[in-house]
Amino acid sequence: MSKQTGVAAFIADVKARAAKTVAEARHTQEFILEIGDAYAFIRLADWRRPRQFLAQLAGDPPIRFGTKGFRRALVDDQNPARHYTAFVFVGYWLPIPLAFLVLWAWEILGFLRYRGKWSQGDMRCGRIGIGHGRQVRRQGATVLADLIARDLDGRAQG
Repeated sequence: MSKQTGVAAFIADVKARAAKTVAEARHTQEFILEIGDAYAFIRLADWRRPRQFLAQLAGDPPIRFGTKGFRRALVDDQNPARHYTAFVFVGYWLPIPLAFLVLWAWEILGFLRYRGKWSQGDMRCGRIGIGHGRQVRRQGATVLADLIARDLDGRAQG
């Protein structure tokens, strides 16, 4: 039996974490903090050390899924789940206008950091993530896996 990778593994892991959140009667906030750390290396405990915090955000998170099965229009690096999850996190915590401001600021900084490389895929992924974060805030952790399957899963593409 082969180990799942890509979007299938991402969906399965999100589904398992959401089910555990519900089974343990934990708040959705804890779920968002958990996936933010696991998939996007967002560790709010480190925000007082800005250099370390920003380096983590730009680095590889503890869990990576690769690109297999993700919609091609959303992929611009080897771990689209990282960028998506970061903006689920942002969309969960911030009002939509502020969340979009963060998305644009992050991409502009990336444009400068990567010497003029603009990522339309990251912008698409970020917009989807923000919307999903808002839905998780309203409906709870268990909706996220289905949202990922609907909007990120590209396995049905030709």
